[in-house]
Amino acid sequence: MRKIVLITLFLCLLVLALFFALRRGEVRYALVEEREVSTLVYGSGYVRNADYVLVRAEVSGYLKDILVKEGDHVKRGQVLAIIDSGSLEEGIKEVSERLKLVRERAMYDSSYLSSLQSSVEASRINMENSKRLFERRERLFSQGLIPKEAYEQSKTQYEVAQKEYERSKKAYADALISIRAEERVLSAQRQKLLREKEKYTIRSPIEGYVLKKFVNQGDYINHMGQENRLFSIGSKDWEVWLEVDEGYAGLIREGQKARVKVDAFPERDFEGVVFQVIREVDRARKLITAKVRANLPPETPSGATADGQIEVERRRALVIPAKAYSNGHVLLQDGARKLKVSIKTGKQYGDFIEVLGGLKPGDRVILP
Repeated sequence: MRKIVLITLFLCLLVLALFFALRRGEVRYALVEEREVSTLVYGSGYVRNADYVLVRAEVSGYLKDILVKEGDHVKRGQVLAIIDSGSLEEGIKEVSERLKLVRERAMYDSSYLSSLQSSVEASRINMENSKRLFERRERLFSQGLIPKEAYEQSKTQYEVAQKEYERSKKAYADALISIRAEERVLSAQRQKLLREKEKYTIRSPIEGYVLKKFVNQGDYINHMGQENRLFSIGSKDWEVWLEVDEGYAGLIREGQKARVKVDAFPERDFEGVVFQVIREVDRARKLITAKVRANLPPETPSGATADGQIEVERRRALVIPAKAYSNGHVLLQDGARKLKVSIKTGKQYGDFIEVLGGLKPGDRVILP
């Protein structure tokens, strides 16, 4: 029994030895084939919001309220903070009260206009009475029934009554013009103060996220000072600014695809498109900037480090694995023969190298 076990073990070892011997003699090869290849240009840079705004104050004063915190999503026009408007409120109140009084006086049935209307009506009645008296005495005088002095007196009274009536009408018209002018001035003054007051309410100029808050409640804001910064707001859309060697400036164009990696998400890469190329060279570093629009997550930090590859060319090419090529030659499997063949190569694309001459599609090259 022991002898049978030993023989069986020996046979297994012999089979294994034969298997590995055959494996060592196995030839590995790859087909020469046409593939789609891409020429990529590398760039590095950073992420920034498509729209970025540094919110500043237009007026000076103490910060009364802060209504948002860093990371909050805000809509366009949303109130971020309020600066104490101080005496401006008193000015608005005073002008508003004066405007209210003027508008009350301008009403048709106001006591002010009613008194002027009564004066006009009284002077009209007086003029008409003086006119009738004058006309009666004029007839009597023409008939020689009254002396000339009585006629002249009635004539003078009528002329005075006419002038008084015209004066009262003009006074009424002037009063209306004056009231309306005063109303326009006060209304404009009030609107100006309200517009000025609106400056004390700080609103977001865009929709996005509060990236940073530079102030605290109670701080004094000097809108003329260099430290006039309240908030930074960034939109929810992202741009990746990639700096590329100026030697590739002629290859990079708007509309080209890109693959982007961001340090904040090391395990992921993102598709993007070049939408703008800044063709002014940074002469100190010999770089140009390509702006890429990429669909990055909302939680991406503004200013995050990024790098990417821009696809400047895509075409079909005849390729072989780069490891099959050595010093201008490859080993070609031609039936049972192995031939050393000289080939002409082009660009290398990752693990593959372009074949420009010496091989044809379907050839088998031996791998080391």
